[in-house]
Amino acid sequence: MAPTRLVRSCCVLVLLFFAMPGVAQEAPSPDAKAWLAEHNAEAVRVNQTAMGILFGWAVLNIGTGVAGHFASEGETRAFFQANAAWNVVNLVIAGLGYHGQATADPASWDLARSLAEGQRMEKVLLLNAGLDVGYIAFGGLLWERGLRKDSERLRGWGKSVLVQGAFLLVFDGVLTFLNAKLNGELTARLVPASDGVGLMLTWP
Repeated sequence: MAPTRLVRSCCVLVLLFFAMPGVAQEAPSPDAKAWLAEHNAEAVRVNQTAMGILFGWAVLNIGTGVAGHFASEGETRAFFQANAAWNVVNLVIAGLGYHGQATADPASWDLARSLAEGQRMEKVLLLNAGLDVGYIAFGGLLWERGLRKDSERLRGWGKSVLVQGAFLLVFDGVLTFLNAKLNGELTARLVPASDGVGLMLTWP
């Protein structure tokens, strides 16, 4: 399960290193600049909170997984083992993500950086959601194979991957919605610059 989960983290890291698209822009008014700083801070808060939730989920699963390994046997033991192994990677991803959000300086982002950060986060989350569907399918495949082979280990692993994939699909889906909402609030305020080149942030 760990190599499959590592694919997700690698995809995230690759996307995070994509170059930010350039956006020509005029200097925003003081009010618009203050709104942009608050908007960026809110986006960072949302994603930082999400990483905290993922971290908590990982710790919970590792703890119960280790305990379940010693307190159960057969299919149930395999289920707990897979939960613990899967969430070691979740723990690393959540820790790195939380640190990245906690050390961000959203007040320093200009309009181009704000747009790039929001779009990149949406793309990463959509990719993750697609991978989550794959995890669920893989879990179902393992479970079905365990039934055919009469393998308690495969059935336990399959159930674990199904549970973990379902959680991540809901997690990434909710986070995608929240980021898309924030990005929509920003793009709704964009109008062409007065010289007709690039964009500028409007303020009522």
